[in-house]
Amino acid sequence: MSAASEHSVPAWRAPLCVGLALLVLGGLTLTDAYRVAESVGPGVGPSAAMKLIAGLLVLLGIAHLVGAGRAAKHTLVLDAGEKVNLRSLAWVLGGLVLQIVAIGIGAGFIISSTILFTATACGFGRSLRSWGPVYGLVLTTLVYLFFTKALSLSLPMGPLEQLLG
Repeated sequence: MSAASEHSVPAWRAPLCVGLALLVLGGLTLTDAYRVAESVGPGVGPSAAMKLIAGLLVLLGIAHLVGAGRAAKHTLVLDAGEKVNLRSLAWVLGGLVLQIVAIGIGAGFIISSTILFTATACGFGRSLRSWGPVYGLVLTTLVYLFFTKALSLSLPMGPLEQLLG
C-alpha cells in the first residue's frame, strides 16, 4: 500500500454519510411535527413549518445519496490530507457569534440573520462588496414574513421587524 493511498478516501463516502444523517434528521423532525398539537382554527397549524423542514431534509438526503451513487460509479478518490480552510471556518463561526450577539442587543431576526448569511457567503468566497448582503436581507425578510404572517410564529423583534408590523 503506497503512502498516497493511505491518505485517500472514496469520494462517495462523505455524501453517503451526510445523506443518511439528513434522512434520519428529517424522520425525527417529521415525528416531532406529528407530536405538536394541531391548529384549532382555520389556517396553517404550528406543525406545518416542521413538516416542511422535514420534507426538505428528506429531499436533501435523497439528493446526497444520488450524488454518492454517482461518485461511486466514477471511483473518484479525494485526498484526506487536505488542510482545513481556517479563514472560511472563522467567517462562518464569527457570523454565528455575531448573530447571537445581535439578537442579544435587540437587532432582531432580520438584521442578525443577514449578518450570518453575509458571513457565511464570505466564508464560501464571496466579497463583502458583492450582492451577498442584499440577498441576505431580502431572503431573511421573506423568511421573517413567512414565519410571522403565514405561520403566526414570533421571532426576535428589532427595528426592521417593527417597521414591517
